[in-house]
Amino acid sequence: MVKIGRHEISRDFFIFIMICILLGIVSAVESTSLANRLYEDLDFTVMKRSMLETPRELPGLLSVVIIGMLNGLGDIRIAAVANIIGGIGLLLFGMTPNVFSMVLLFLMIYSTGQHLYLPLSNTIGMSFAGEGNFGERLGQVQSVTSISVIGASAMLYILYKCFNASYVVVFTIAGVAMITAGLLFFIIGRDSKKIVSTKRFIFRREFKMYYILSVINGARKQITITFVPWLLIDIFGRSVTYITAMFFTVCVLNVFFKPWYGRLIDRRGESYALQLEAVVMFTACIGFAFAKVSLPFGAALAVTSVCYIGDKLMEQASGMARATLAKKISKEEFEVARTLTMGQSMDHAVSMCIPVCAGAVWYAGGAHGYMYVFIGALVISVANFLIARRVKSD
Repeated sequence: MVKIGRHEISRDFFIFIMICILLGIVSAVESTSLANRLYEDLDFTVMKRSMLETPRELPGLLSVVIIGMLNGLGDIRIAAVANIIGGIGLLLFGMTPNVFSMVLLFLMIYSTGQHLYLPLSNTIGMSFAGEGNFGERLGQVQSVTSISVIGASAMLYILYKCFNASYVVVFTIAGVAMITAGLLFFIIGRDSKKIVSTKRFIFRREFKMYYILSVINGARKQITITFVPWLLIDIFGRSVTYITAMFFTVCVLNVFFKPWYGRLIDRRGESYALQLEAVVMFTACIGFAFAKVSLPFGAALAVTSVCYIGDKLMEQASGMARATLAKKISKEEFEVARTLTMGQSMDHAVSMCIPVCAGAVWYAGGAHGYMYVFIGALVISVANFLIARRVKSD
């Protein structure tokens, strides 16, 4: 046991918290600097950015196969390998010159590690929870990550603003942090049992609603992850420091929002929580689509920024609701990670198609092409709301 103030937590949970802090640095760098490096440093256009996104998401589609192949390692060791691979890719991305094939290769290496770890992070986090408070525990863990991201975002802002730091330095810091997180996973698991699935793949009818939600999320997230930062950069002309400041704001709010949202899941159920996400997304997409053409520039930027913050809060938190839903439906502990992985692969089957299609719509629409992309997202949010209403949380 490790004593923190008046509280005692298990050694393994303490190490996991340290891992979350390191991965918070990675999240801060990706969210604030990746799109800006592509735009400012590598001269990517919106079509080139869209073409990059589809192969970059391929590891997410294949994650169910890769994790199935690594099944014998157990969830903890797979998480270790995933973060080391991802860290190497991120490190090399920061150093690569403006050669599309090299940019794609290193981002795919990073993406492979990232997507292998994503379904395991919630599984490992919930393994430290008591029965009935899975949402609360995930909220607490992600709140710690948000605090880390706040510190990292502040550090990035200072590095960019005061020291004119290069992207090489920033992505080196992130790569080393991710590799270190992977190494820490090798010393976790001595006090807690190693979860090894008895089945490489799980696909069951009972998880139907979870699978449908995953598919819808694939379309929803790809539009907001790829095109909202591009909206701020390309249409509103915002710099890396502005995106960093926005992300910093999101993370400050997440310190309080994620624990609240986790308790909301436990108290009101996944259906209610996911309906709330859909409503927020619908409202945000109205702002993304119409603020620039309806309001003066300053007001439009303010509305778009508020919509960005609200959408980011729900984008990150809604994954908790889907994870706890899978946990409740699962009959055995080992089923959770394999179910989340299957959902992630289904999610990416859709999200791989969205960037190219949406990018083509943006490009073909000219100066107002972005509007049609976010009008499409409005339709997705309606579908998300209707499906969420049918979810049984008990």
